[in-house]
Amino acid sequence: MKEKQKDNPLYSDTAYDDAFRTMESRCDDLVIPFVNHMFGENYDSKAVIKRLRNEHYIEHENKSSEKRITDSSFEIISKGKAKRYHLECESKKYTGEILVRIFEYGTQIAKDESFGDKYRMIFQFPNSGLLLLRKTKEAPDFATIGIILPDSREVTYQVPLVKMSDYDIEDIFSKKLYMLLPFYIFNFESELTEINNSEEKLEKMFSVYDEIYGRLDKELENGNLSEISFHAIIRLIHRVAYKLTMKCENVQKKVGDIMGGKVLNLPEFVAYDQARTEGKMSVLVSQVCRKLQKGKNVLQIAEDLDEDVDEIEFIFNIAAKYAPDYDAGRVLKAVLEKKKNSPLQKF
Repeated sequence: MKEKQKDNPLYSDTAYDDAFRTMESRCDDLVIPFVNHMFGENYDSKAVIKRLRNEHYIEHENKSSEKRITDSSFEIISKGKAKRYHLECESKKYTGEILVRIFEYGTQIAKDESFGDKYRMIFQFPNSGLLLLRKTKEAPDFATIGIILPDSREVTYQVPLVKMSDYDIEDIFSKKLYMLLPFYIFNFESELTEINNSEEKLEKMFSVYDEIYGRLDKELENGNLSEISFHAIIRLIHRVAYKLTMKCENVQKKVGDIMGGKVLNLPEFVAYDQARTEGKMSVLVSQVCRKLQKGKNVLQIAEDLDEDVDEIEFIFNIAAKYAPDYDAGRVLKAVLEKKKNSPLQKF
């Protein structure tokens, strides 16, 4: 059974790291609230993320080198100032060994970004943080890395530890820590076998994920979450849960019934990347289609979105003709083509 599961396109040996890197590299509106929470920052929606090189070569004593890839390395630029961050996601049981890797990565990042002249060099370490997916008893809020200098002075810096087990659904949504949602299944890890064998507990888990989807849907509708991030979270919840529940077929199926069913109707990321370049229209079409699926009429949608009734009616008529199931991707394609051929139409 396990080998058959591994043949499923959902399966990946690196599903947890892949999920973290996908969100970090594609979803600014997930990363910034997470950084604000982890480091006590106060970045707003105007902050800009600049991705940095995340491949580094660690040199060993025998002069060999080893290629290492950090989970994320980026700058956040806000109000004319830039700060560097390096985040890691740890899916193994925490032992402290990862602090060595964090120091190695930090050293390489500082080396790559060093500045000065031939008599003075400055090495600025990034702000490093660690997300722990598995429950860790009595783990503090910070780990500490210390460096003893040649003159015996000791310099230390802290590495914030965000522990998945500390957050329930209410915490995640109230603090906008949507980046944690794909890993929420880890909070059930110790109970998975028991849940797998109990219909009552399966239904309880079903209700949790049903709530997650409903609240995500509401956040998207209210403009608190981008389309790309909404779809990324749903896909990644499914992939992460699939990997963690390999030995619990009933749980795997239950989560799949919710998130997998939603995934089937979602365009690929590349479609959303292309749609975003079309600006406001791509967002508007998607919002209109979602509201039409919920049974709202043209006047209600125009009022909800504070948009011109004629514009909403224009999208509705195309949707009804070319995509009666209100598939946003097909509607957008038809709308853009129609507007391209009708220059008098408002864009």
